[in-house]
Amino acid sequence: MPYLVAGVVLVGVLCAFDLILTLAVVRRLREHAALLEGGRTRVPFTPVGTTLPEFSASSLDGTAVTRAFFTEPTIVALFSTTCASCRERLPEFTDRIQGLDAGRVLAVIEGEQDDAAPFTAALAPIATVVVEPVKGPVNTAFGHPASPSFYVVGDGAVVTSSTLSPAGLPVPARA
Repeated sequence: MPYLVAGVVLVGVLCAFDLILTLAVVRRLREHAALLEGGRTRVPFTPVGTTLPEFSASSLDGTAVTRAFFTEPTIVALFSTTCASCRERLPEFTDRIQGLDAGRVLAVIEGEQDDAAPFTAALAPIATVVVEPVKGPVNTAFGHPASPSFYVVGDGAVVTSSTLSPAGLPVPARA
């Protein structure tokens, strides 16, 4: 009988210890979730219906890129040279825009010119490419969204579509 009592007490102590550990883990998970939610103060992309503010940039071929650049629906892609996801999405984006008029596709690469070489090599033949420093004029006009971000901007520099994936782009009719 004393062994039975000792066994029951041992099981009770182990269950109580397990309950305390489980409650500690739940508390830590709640703290972690709150920290993650607190970090999401930035909108992941510019909302549809937003009119872009005035900005001015120059593409690699010397084309002036301002609000006046958007005279018809134009696909805009914002990449960053420090973004692993941007490198992963680049082939998907180039496949998606293949065959479109390069004047209807604007690719903005945020980072140093040397670091942007893989992006410019892939995008220059099929898009108007702007390489700008961190917090450059085009990214500022879009509100420094998450990278990569993809948009369709219509006449008057109004965002008509925004997505975080090239697959979500409503591609305009081919030229």
